[in-house]
Amino acid sequence: MAIVGKVSLLISAIIILAVALIVKYGSRDSEPLCDGRRYELSAVPNGASPYIRLSADGIPGQFLLDYGATRSSLSANAFAASDGSVRNAALSLPAFKGGNFELRHYDLPLQTTEGQLGVIGTDFLSLLSVQIAGSVVFLGAQPCQPNALRAHRLIPIAQNGFFSSDPSMIDGGHPNVPVLFLRLGEVHTWAQIDTGYDDSVYTHSVDINEALYERLVNNGINLKRLAGISVSTCEGRESRNVYTVKGQSLVIETDQAKPIKRTEIFHLILKSANGCGGIGAVTTPAAQLGASFLQLFGTVVFDPRSGTVWLDGNADQRKKWTE
Repeated sequence: MAIVGKVSLLISAIIILAVALIVKYGSRDSEPLCDGRRYELSAVPNGASPYIRLSADGIPGQFLLDYGATRSSLSANAFAASDGSVRNAALSLPAFKGGNFELRHYDLPLQTTEGQLGVIGTDFLSLLSVQIAGSVVFLGAQPCQPNALRAHRLIPIAQNGFFSSDPSMIDGGHPNVPVLFLRLGEVHTWAQIDTGYDDSVYTHSVDINEALYERLVNNGINLKRLAGISVSTCEGRESRNVYTVKGQSLVIETDQAKPIKRTEIFHLILKSANGCGGIGAVTTPAAQLGASFLQLFGTVVFDPRSGTVWLDGNADQRKKWTE
């Protein structure tokens, strides 16, 4: 009986330790690492893009946080306006009294159950610190404290020339969109973080431009065509090829080529040049990440005032304890 008692105590101690770690990691995701107001992320059936509930001119609704869009917009249906017109509206975001929104009709296949009232693009998001972690997001007007983020084992990715609260810091030809850096085999490139790209059909979708496709092929990466998909663009519908890669991991890196995360589950989608701009119009290798990568990142912090994106360097360990 004494042995049984000791074993029971040992098992109890292990359970308590595991629960303590779960509470520790769970509470970390529920606290702001920068100054910010807490918002619950809205569930989108089978979707990955982040939505939060805000109000514009007193009308409440769901807004997509879209780091791939450089202009914010409102639903033309909700505001009884023509598509393409502009409206100045008050917005319930920290430190925002109002701003100009394009009026658009949203026809995205994945939306919240109550529909979509608007999109918050980087014209506004580049003025806010934003932390996305699990089912919550924190938005604030103050810059983050780097030492505090490093203390939580977040890893900085400098946004030089790509993403900043100061438009003069953006290189000519680049939109004000945050990026990460990728390695596939010996090929390195930058990739836009497009949280509005809901890649529900192919998890961890990576759009690649023609220059990156050629670089991969020339470096011996074995691209196997999986399927073709039809997408809607500013020029109408177009078909794109989806590829898989055998025996290679996709590595997420810092701007200094320091590896942060890797995954063997990803899909490459060739984005040919068209008149819509984006990475398809870039003549050097470039990529674009779908919103499902947010789940791989764990905690991600966008701090445009310092020109930095931070990724959780300990997300894999936390996931192991909480599964």
